Amino acid sequence: MSPLVKLLLIVVLVIAVWYVVTRLRSSQQDVTFTPVADLPADVRATIDAALSRGEGVAAIRHYRAATGAGLAAAKAAVETHRWKGGA
Repeated sequence: MSPLVKLLLIVVLVIAVWYVVTRLRSSQQDVTFTPVADLPADVRATIDAALSRGEGVAAIRHYRAATGAGLAAAKAAVETHRWKGGA
C-alpha cells in the first residue's frame, strides 16, 4: 500500500472520528434541577440518611418522589448534593 493511500485513510479516519464526536456532543442536553438544599427539611433529611447509608439509588428515588424530576435531573441533584458535602 502506497504512503499516499495510507495518508488518505488516516485523514478519512480522523474526519470520521471528529464527526462522530461533534455529533455526540451536540446531542447532549443540559440538565437543570432543584438543589437538594432547596427542598423541605424532611425530604433533605431522608436523602441525607440514604446517602449516609451508601444508598445512592434510594436517595435518587426519594428526590424523584419529592420533586417529580426525571432520572437524569434527580441523579445530578443528588450527586451534586453529595459532592458539596450534604451527606
